Amino acid sequence: MTLQHAISVSFLLLISAASCAKFAPRELVKLPVSGNRDLLDSSQAQFVFTYAQHLPNETQLSICFIAGDSEKYVGILRRNDSLIYINNSDSVFGIGSITKTFTGTMLAKLVYEGKVDCDKPIKDILPVPLKQSSLNGVEITLVHLANHTSGLPFEPSNVKGNTEHPFDPYNPYRYYDTTRLYEYLSNYMALQSTPGEKRTYSNLGGGLLGHILTLIAGTSYEELLFETVCAPLGMRNTFVILNNERKRSMVWGRDRQGQPLSSDDGDCGALTGAGGMKSSAKDLVKYLKANMTDTTYFLLAQKTTKILDEHFTESLGWATYNDLGKHHVGAFGATGGYTSGIIFERNERVGLVVLTNVSAFLASEGGNTEGLCRALYDPLPFASKRK
Repeated sequence: MTLQHAISVSFLLLISAASCAKFAPRELVKLPVSGNRDLLDSSQAQFVFTYAQHLPNETQLSICFIAGDSEKYVGILRRNDSLIYINNSDSVFGIGSITKTFTGTMLAKLVYEGKVDCDKPIKDILPVPLKQSSLNGVEITLVHLANHTSGLPFEPSNVKGNTEHPFDPYNPYRYYDTTRLYEYLSNYMALQSTPGEKRTYSNLGGGLLGHILTLIAGTSYEELLFETVCAPLGMRNTFVILNNERKRSMVWGRDRQGQPLSSDDGDCGALTGAGGMKSSAKDLVKYLKANMTDTTYFLLAQKTTKILDEHFTESLGWATYNDLGKHHVGAFGATGGYTSGIIFERNERVGLVVLTNVSAFLASEGGNTEGLCRALYDPLPFASKRK
């Protein structure tokens, strides 16, 4: 079994992609191998070349390899059916479900400070009655939302049907506001399994957790994000809401045909905690380094909360793979215009960031971003020689 099998990270996009016409890129000229130590070596270049066969022109990759205190940033652009190196380490991409690790870290900080208990039932926090908050006598708690064992479905059943704002498969939660979330919780909420019993990946669970944290903290998701992570780590290119200044730093997502998606201020609405964040490679490197070295709430967010099998465990938003001395912690994201991945090993202090503006529709066709992440990351812990 691989980490890919254990971590489901796609939005509704991946399961509705069949409705789109197939994109067929032209043959790609091989990426030149540079002698510059800051760029890709021959094997890494080959991995990227193979992956990029599936991509349309004007798509980008922003990559960073972390080994101890060293960082190697690599930016790549496909243009005129060739790959060229660019500097995009400060450019901002949508990170999709990697957002859930930040939501889990925000929960961990509140727990660390004694402001909330992970095992607190959500019915005691939400301001509306829940149609079904328990099954077989077990209540849904905050930790169940964080580790995907709540029993909630992948997404709420009333995502579609908004007559004022037609459903957009490239941003399915843009107009899913608190009113619609509370409508679901009060009138339609139905558990698929006993809370804590099994893992069922849920955007609803991650988004609901983010919303509940804003109720506990009495602030917005973005404000809590800044207070918990961005300000302490100096992450200046990580945010939720777009404004004119932030738009200038964005690498715009591409649809399945490679056309740029229109800009908007959408942030996944009430489900922002599931996948509404944007960030850059440099900022995510700061985030991974904090997770490798911190001994407070960043570490608490990695604490095992559910053992899935002998190789995989869940924590607060993170998934961990254990095998042959490896202890990889990772998260992956997929939206209408972006796919991404982050992986690290705390003991080895090795990590990888890969951001792309490759649509999840296209990534599901074979240009698998998670596969590229694994290919680039797997050799790194052994290369560090710090056993």
